[in-house]
Amino acid sequence: MYFYSILLYKSLMSNEFDPKKIIDFSKNYYEILGISQEELPKGKTRDDKVHLSKILETAFRKKARVCHPDFGGSNEAFLDIVRARRILEDHMLKKIYDQGYFEEFNVDGVSSGLGLNVDWTKIGTYRKGTPEDTIGFNIFLKLCERKAELDIVPAFFPESNEHNYEWDWVINKTKLVLSIVNDEDEVLRLTSGTDVNKSLPFKIYLCIPRANLVMRRDNQEVVSPFGKTMINGLIQHVSYSDITFLETTRLDRAMDYLENEFEKDLSDYKDGKNLEKFLDNKISSTKWMNSDEMKKYDNNILGQILNMRAYVIEENKNAADFLDNLPE
Repeated sequence: MYFYSILLYKSLMSNEFDPKKIIDFSKNYYEILGISQEELPKGKTRDDKVHLSKILETAFRKKARVCHPDFGGSNEAFLDIVRARRILEDHMLKKIYDQGYFEEFNVDGVSSGLGLNVDWTKIGTYRKGTPEDTIGFNIFLKLCERKAELDIVPAFFPESNEHNYEWDWVINKTKLVLSIVNDEDEVLRLTSGTDVNKSLPFKIYLCIPRANLVMRRDNQEVVSPFGKTMINGLIQHVSYSDITFLETTRLDRAMDYLENEFEKDLSDYKDGKNLEKFLDNKISSTKWMNSDEMKKYDNNILGQILNMRAYVIEENKNAADFLDNLPE
């Protein structure tokens, strides 16, 4: 398989994988899923990982039919089972949780295990052999089989714990990304009661990241008597949004979309058609400047605008008659 060399990079280090923000030792994640610690396999073979995934999947679906808000549960209860499944599936998180504290944890050579703190910025979300890994690679390979048809070039796949669940292709000199997202709030948003039996405890997300620039302003704009905006409101926030092709927690829906709709959507994107269909309504929190910097910049631009004059152009067929009266 040919990989686009300039983009065959070791995926971005995760700044979000921090066990201290994920694990709550006050909660019993085994009890939340209705399982016991003893029934989970202790080995690290592929068969052990498959067995573990099946136990957690069965437990998750059983609890989801009770905990989901559509079945009389609550948002908090559903979010808890999603997080419990993630922690017990991820061998790093599970080991930390089982030992009951964060310190003195050895992660594949990142720490010596002699009381040194782990630099979690060097650890991504990717774990080989998990359902996220299996599903992500399955989709990646299926799209790679259609690379000529879709005019995409495979560029990256995750290989180690330093990576995230991200698979990339090159398209029109930009990046098309498949991401498996472990986010309880997103799982709840995308999962209805009717989907629970088929939904995954993570999101399948296909997008062109940070493709659309969005500026948010206040409502203090100045409008001329003719309805023309003379001065925009102050810029308060600058951020990106993604071109989103697919986001779902159901594998069957993902595969159906990729088989029957993705080629047309990709063609529309390349041709600049119906782009509003793909714009992500959830704006990322990426900021270029802080509030004071943005206000200073915006005031400078507005000062330039204030020094400009507005003109009204009207059609007048006799406007050039004065030329006839000029002395020769």
